[in-house]
Amino acid sequence: MTELSAASIAFRDARVLDGSGRPPFTASVRVADGRIDAISEAPLAADRVVDLDGSYLAPGFIDMHAHSELRLFENPGAREKLTQGITTEVLGQDGVSVAPVPPNLTDEWAERVKSLDGTLGETWPWHTVSGYLEALESVEPAVNCAYYAPHGNIRSMLAGFEDRPLSGEHVVAAGPVTGQRLDRPKSDHDTAPGELDAIRQELEVALEEGAFGMSKGMIYPPSSYARDDELVALADTLAKRDSFMISHVWNETDRVVESIDRYLDICRRGGCHAHVSHLKVGGQQNWGDSEAVLDLFDDAVDRGQRVTFDQYPYTAGSTMLTALLPPWARQGDSEAIRHRLNSAAVRDRIAADISQPGDWENLAYAAGSWDNILITRTGSGRYQGDTIADIAAEMDREPVDAMCELLVAEELDVTMADFVMAETDIERFLADDRGTFCTDGIFGGKPHPRAIGAFSRILERYVRERNVLSPELLAYKAAGNPADILGLRDRGYVREGYIADLVAFDLDSVSANATYENPFQFSDGMEYVLVGGEIAVRDGELTGERNGDVLRSYEEWGGATRPELDRAADD
Repeated sequence: MTELSAASIAFRDARVLDGSGRPPFTASVRVADGRIDAISEAPLAADRVVDLDGSYLAPGFIDMHAHSELRLFENPGAREKLTQGITTEVLGQDGVSVAPVPPNLTDEWAERVKSLDGTLGETWPWHTVSGYLEALESVEPAVNCAYYAPHGNIRSMLAGFEDRPLSGEHVVAAGPVTGQRLDRPKSDHDTAPGELDAIRQELEVALEEGAFGMSKGMIYPPSSYARDDELVALADTLAKRDSFMISHVWNETDRVVESIDRYLDICRRGGCHAHVSHLKVGGQQNWGDSEAVLDLFDDAVDRGQRVTFDQYPYTAGSTMLTALLPPWARQGDSEAIRHRLNSAAVRDRIAADISQPGDWENLAYAAGSWDNILITRTGSGRYQGDTIADIAAEMDREPVDAMCELLVAEELDVTMADFVMAETDIERFLADDRGTFCTDGIFGGKPHPRAIGAFSRILERYVRERNVLSPELLAYKAAGNPADILGLRDRGYVREGYIADLVAFDLDSVSANATYENPFQFSDGMEYVLVGGEIAVRDGELTGERNGDVLRSYEEWGGATRPELDRAADD
C-alpha cells in the first residue's frame, strides 16, 4: 500500500453532483476498497478525512472520444486527462485504429494511424482486439480505458484497402453525400460468397473480445468505402446485443444535415442506437444548421430511436492533413498517395476540387482561408504552429502545392487544426442533454488544446462564465450519460456500491490553460481525482497512482448484451 493509500477516505462537506442531473446536495461520501461505501448527510468517519469545504464532488469524467491507443504505452500516467478530471477514455474511434489488423497489413495500418494515434516504436505485437487490450493492460494506465471495434479495421480483414462493395451485398446508390457510392457492376474481386456475413462475424468476434460498439469514419479509408447495405447489416449485428454504432459522418459542413439524416436512417434500418462523433457544423455558410440537426434527433427519438452524441468545446477541429484531399486523391496505400501527390496535373486537379463546394467533405473550402489551416504536428517537427498560408509563403508556392509538398516530405504524417465552427452552434449542442463530451485528443507536436483542456474549458467557459449548462447537467453529460451509453453498471454516478471514480473541483478555480500557441499547459482546479478508489490527483498534482482498468464489454455488461440500465431504480 502506497503512502497515499488508505483503507477508507471520507470527503466531507461536498456539494455532490451524482451524475443523474439532479441538483447538487451537501453530503459526506466515504470510499473503501475501491468503491463508494457510504453517502450521508452526517459527517462520516474514515482513516483519512478530506474537508472539501463546499467544492463539488462528481463522478469521474468519461472522455467519449479519445485517441490515446498508443500514447498510453509511452505515457501511462495520462496527466493531460487526469488534470481535467477524466477517469475513463474511450478508444478505437473514427473507424480506423489499432485492432483488429490482418498480419499482412500491420505495417500499413501502423503507417495510416500514426497521425491520429501515435506510434509504438516497434511492430505491433497484437492482431486482435483482445491482444491489444491485454497489451494495454500490461502498461498499467492511470485511467480506465474502453474500446470500440473500428469498422475500417474489420473491413480490411476481408477487403484490405480496396474501394468496392462486399460480396453477398446488394449494391445500391447511396445518394449524393460523397459522390462515390454509385450503382456499378460487381468487380472481379466480388467472387467469394459471403463477405457480408464474414464482416458481421468479425464484428461479433471484436464484441466478444471486449469492444463496446462499432465506430465508423466516413471520410477515412477504408471505413469510407462501406456501402449503406454493409452498414445496415452491421447495425443489425449490433442491435442483437443492444450495442451501438458511433460515426464520424460523411460530411460535417455543407451536407451535415443530410449526412446525419442518412446515418440515423442506417441505424433505424439496422435497429441499433446511433451515436454521432464530435458533433459539429463546419463552414460559415452552414452556421446555424445545429437547429436542423437537433430537429433530426427529435424526430428520430419520436420514432423510438435512441440518439446520442459527443462534442468538444472549440471552434477548430483537428485531424490528419490528408483529410483536405478529395477522396479520389486518398485512394490506395500510403506509397500510392505520395506518388500521386508528386504529379503537377494531380495538384491542379486537387486545387480545382478544393476551390468549390462538392459532394465530399471539403474542409479546406469550409475553412474559407489557408490562414485557418494550422499545422499541429509533422513527423520531422518542421512547420508546427504554422498555417498553410505561412508555409506557402516560405516555399514561394501556391497553397495547394505547399500542402502537397508538405505531405510528400513528411510521408503523410501531418496533422492540422481547421477553424470552421461558430460559438452559437457549439453552445446549442452543449445545452442538449443527449450529448456527452470528448477531447478527440490527437497528440504530438503542438496539438489542438482540446487534448489537454476540453473538459476544463467546458467547466470554465460554458458552466461558470456563460451559464450555458448547469453543474448538474455537466455531471450528467460528462459521466452519467456516457456510463449509460456504454452500459457501465457501476460507474458514472455517485452511488453507494459504485466504483469510486471521482473528481472534486472548485468551480471558481477551474482553468483550462491549454492554448493553440502553448497547448501543454495543464488544467487547474481539480482538487482530487480518484480512479478505482485510489488518489490519482491531489491538490491538482499527480500522485503517481496508476489504478486504471482496461474495461471489456462482456465484463461490464455482465454478459453478451448491453444491459438496460434503470438508474432511478437504484436510488
